[in-house]
Amino acid sequence: MQSVEVEQLEFRHRGGDFRLGPLDFHLAAGSRTALVGPSGCGKSTLLRLLAGLEKATTGTVSIGGRVVSEGGTERVSPADRRIGFVFQDGALWPHLDAIGHLRFVQRGLSDADALALLQRVGLADRARHRPAALSGGEAQRLSLARALAHDPEILLLDEPLGAVDVHLRDELALLVADLARDRALTLVVVTHDRDEALAMADDLLVLRQGALVERGSAADLLSTPGTGFTASFLSRAVCLPLAPEGGRAATPFGAIDVPAGADANSHVLAVLPGDLEIVSSGESAAEAEVRHLRSDGFGRRLAAVSVHGQLVPVLCGPDVAIGDRLALRFRIPPRVLPHG
Repeated sequence: MQSVEVEQLEFRHRGGDFRLGPLDFHLAAGSRTALVGPSGCGKSTLLRLLAGLEKATTGTVSIGGRVVSEGGTERVSPADRRIGFVFQDGALWPHLDAIGHLRFVQRGLSDADALALLQRVGLADRARHRPAALSGGEAQRLSLARALAHDPEILLLDEPLGAVDVHLRDELALLVADLARDRALTLVVVTHDRDEALAMADDLLVLRQGALVERGSAADLLSTPGTGFTASFLSRAVCLPLAPEGGRAATPFGAIDVPAGADANSHVLAVLPGDLEIVSSGESAAEAEVRHLRSDGFGRRLAAVSVHGQLVPVLCGPDVAIGDRLALRFRIPPRVLPHG
């Protein structure tokens, strides 16, 4: 296993408007990290910079304490970085069967070793099949086996579950996590899906428009996000604007305190499912109409209520119906967060 360190890493498209970075972060050897964020935020570009498939404009990438790229200069070739890469579209070779894929990246691989690896990813009976004869899930398993064939120390995956049927994604995510743990790999996976990230990784790097918004353990970022963007993206929070009111901020739930030195105009009130409770009317309660009802997948009933034109989730009982007007207040201290 190897650590990964990025310092002042920046990438710009020639003649384009896209800019990634500057970024600074360290991934410990053996860690499992997901790069998350909306499409176009730079996740795949960052992954390709780590692998040496793109050249940075400035900054350094170090693997295991050794600088492998500095600015636009590659000090260590992609082939010598001990990295396995799973591409978003698989990038399989149509003329090679499954064993042929493994032998192409690892010359001299024996039949026994190739079959053992295919068996580990659930493809033992597809050894002589070409990509056209494989399902989407099988093709992605072959991509994973190919990435592991040369015994890498770091595994990079770019949207590995995108082409896989929904009912197979949990199974493949578990396989990725198990392989990373069994082989003591440093894992970096790109995804825009929160649930996929949580299934494969312990730590998260949240990207937005080429910038690193925040990073931390998945548990911490889910329970105590540091920005409104992270709360919205990871926890499906609804972010309500704040209006300055003296030294406080006005909200539909009454005036609340803002962090010392914070500007109400640059902060939001983030409301997560479970933050609100239904109460009798009062000065600290907001009146809201129930617009929708649904289950959250854990047996809890959620009402989507309209607060200042936005739908806010609140846990409710079976007696709540669409069209009801409810009085709501926070059951925890309100989350006032920077936009992010």
